[in-house]
Amino acid sequence: MPSILRNQFKIFMTKHCNGTRRIFPTNDPNITVVSFMGKTNLVNQLPTKVTCINDYFKHPIFNSSKIDEESSIEGYFCPKKKVLFLYCNNIYDTNTLVMLDKHEDTLFEKGFLHYFSNLRDTSTRHLLFLFLVSHICVVTNASSSFDLNYIQLFKTLDSVRTKLQSSVAEVLKTVPGLPKDWLTLGRLCSPRVLFYFEQKPPVLDENLKSLQHLMEDQVYRLLRKCRVITNVCTNSLFAIPSNQEFVFFKPKQQDRFTFLLELLNDTFEIGNESPNDFREFLGQHITLAQTEGFSDNVGRHVGPSIFVLPPAKVWFDAAFKLFDFFTDSPANGLKGFQLLRSILDVEGQFSEARCLKVLPLALAAYQENLPSHYSSQYHETKKTQAKALLSSHGRGPAVQQFLGRLDTDCDRFWRNGRRMCEFSSIIGNPCIQPVHRVHAEENGEGKLPVLPHVSGVRYVSACSCGRRQANREDPYDVKYANYDFYRLIEEECCGRLRHVTFPIFKPSSEHFEAANLKGASKSMHFAKDVEKLITGTEDLSLGPDENEFPALSVDHLSQVAADDHEESQASLGKGEAAEAIDEENMLEITGTHELPAVSTRDFSTTEYLPCMLHVNSPAGILPRYSSWSLVCLGSSSLYSHNAGLSDQPGFLTGSGFLLPWDIPVRLQHNESNGLDGRRPHNLGYSGKGKRVKQGQHEFTVKIFIGVEYECPRGHRFMSSSPGRILKATGAGLVKDSAQLITQNDVPLYLPCPCPYSRGGKALIAQLMRLHVVTPKAAVHVTIDPKVRPAPPPCPEFVTGFSEPIQLSPSSYWILRFPYVYEDENQIYTLPKESARAAQHGYLLKGTCGVMELANE
Repeated sequence: MPSILRNQFKIFMTKHCNGTRRIFPTNDPNITVVSFMGKTNLVNQLPTKVTCINDYFKHPIFNSSKIDEESSIEGYFCPKKKVLFLYCNNIYDTNTLVMLDKHEDTLFEKGFLHYFSNLRDTSTRHLLFLFLVSHICVVTNASSSFDLNYIQLFKTLDSVRTKLQSSVAEVLKTVPGLPKDWLTLGRLCSPRVLFYFEQKPPVLDENLKSLQHLMEDQVYRLLRKCRVITNVCTNSLFAIPSNQEFVFFKPKQQDRFTFLLELLNDTFEIGNESPNDFREFLGQHITLAQTEGFSDNVGRHVGPSIFVLPPAKVWFDAAFKLFDFFTDSPANGLKGFQLLRSILDVEGQFSEARCLKVLPLALAAYQENLPSHYSSQYHETKKTQAKALLSSHGRGPAVQQFLGRLDTDCDRFWRNGRRMCEFSSIIGNPCIQPVHRVHAEENGEGKLPVLPHVSGVRYVSACSCGRRQANREDPYDVKYANYDFYRLIEEECCGRLRHVTFPIFKPSSEHFEAANLKGASKSMHFAKDVEKLITGTEDLSLGPDENEFPALSVDHLSQVAADDHEESQASLGKGEAAEAIDEENMLEITGTHELPAVSTRDFSTTEYLPCMLHVNSPAGILPRYSSWSLVCLGSSSLYSHNAGLSDQPGFLTGSGFLLPWDIPVRLQHNESNGLDGRRPHNLGYSGKGKRVKQGQHEFTVKIFIGVEYECPRGHRFMSSSPGRILKATGAGLVKDSAQLITQNDVPLYLPCPCPYSRGGKALIAQLMRLHVVTPKAAVHVTIDPKVRPAPPPCPEFVTGFSEPIQLSPSSYWILRFPYVYEDENQIYTLPKESARAAQHGYLLKGTCGVMELANE
């Protein structure tokens, strides 16, 4: 290591008993001033600021950790490099805090708050002094993360500096030979700040440089966001370089033995220099300061920066006078020091008086802009804001006591007629009405009004046939969700169409009740009587314009789709096509089947099922209403495979088509009964390679099937296969088949691809309808839906028919599924996470089938 001129000196910026200061500069060069400040811990034997100077010189310039005063400034001047190094010991150092036990008597007499506030005032004045007389300031951090308390400290220093700028200029006028720029700015320059982190983060050495760059970006954004630094560095307390590194992590902790060993290696040039060297890090900034100066302004229209390299003698004269100014000025003198004292000095005896003054302001902040009634969450938010106001303006040990009083006052104000009902809907949205009763006979606090639950949330849903869309209120009752809403909208749309009546409870007298299901725990909605419904459904909005969702006439659709339907049915019943049929997928139909019949004598007429039917429901009990709907739109010619679902609003582009299902079947008549036989037979697949026997007829049945999904915004789409959305070509060509839909479980929920799902949480679409277009053939298409809306042990929900429902031939049928599902224990709604929505619930396979059409 090259020899270093060691004209070491100490600048104790306190007056000694003889009134002199020990300064030993050998000449009067233009010097660069580098200051070290910040926080340190007790991990190392030497303070971090001292270690930084030793690391730069590779020599133990300072080797004593003894601290004589609570706040002092010491330094070292290197004539060869023309650099003056200063470091400040103050109350922000852990070593200084340990010394407070020596002043036990003073602490006992005046109290810790008073004594500590005085120390903070002195230490902060020393820090401001260093910012005014330095070119480079190295701020140390005791850990590997940036200390956010520095932000408030920097703001305080900047505010005080602005207030004292004119006073500092008056002090500098008394210094002979002072450069004009220094007098104008009140400081040498806007000092460049570097950040030194005492502890190394737990990363590999090769990744340390990348971590330093990331920390630089984080610190820069944080200081810019808090307006600590600005585009014009003259207006800020300090500046940060825009194209140089300003963050340094100490590579490793060193004890004295390791330090001396590395010093010995450097002296005899043993080994290589560490790539992450503090000397190189700091040296580039010192070199730039001594050659070009700092110009850290950002932006196009900023003026030149002021940078002064003063002669040593001038600097010392100015530094002494500025130090006397900051040390001797009383706290109640200049406005700048009054501001500093008001920020730092919070006396304990004024704590209660301060909190008493702030408490009404905090309560007023809570009551500001309050609605007539609001939720508990909003109440807690406003209360938190009020507490934050009290905590930020209140001081001392009385703050906690007054926070309790504020909490009690806010709760009393909220409970005095401003509470919101907050009863959760089936979907999970809270009621926005004031606290109320739903029924007059309910017991409540005082005289609460009788109001229905309303969440203010509306969804768009289509009717049972799908030809009309309307806004639906957020349901609070399963009956409204699955039955009442569709009954109301059917009055203006599909009320005149042919409906299939599902098995429901039919009372034999006026005295009936809900069945007492053992183990049922109805946690939501009305357990006493399901007839008690939420009122207010008359306000249901049917959209902005009744003509927004037009329903096309049957005659018009028949005219459009006639040619396509005839072409699709041309191959039915032709014996010539029998040889081309794939016998492996051939259905063998024998005999006939009739529509399922439900006998009301097998069910109770005095008790009804208070939930929906499922496979585990007790036998002989039916629900009050049906959550399902099966409606026939009319002839199968209503659907054109080329045009798609032209009369169904809300479908996404290219998704309004049904899937063709070509089923090769073999019709076998009973020789004894003939075609007039009424005995039902089951379907079955014929073995591959079997030859056609006499009395059998083979043909292809073409059925059109579509599983329709609907999202809360009213967007609808068909599925091409389980978990996939149907997307037809621009010409309306559908390449998919319904084979995968009919032979697999179909997800009950899918993420909706609608525009509302972009850039945010995806909406979840629910399987709501099954479209079936039956062929004009001697077969019955049957449906037997079973839905499991949640993972096991969720039961499978059914329609209530003991046998599959037979659909009439050459017709267009739509099966509407329930909006929500309910068993004895809970209500099943949309899943919370859209990512796993497809695995949440299923429409089980085996829903669709084919049977022979019975002859009348």
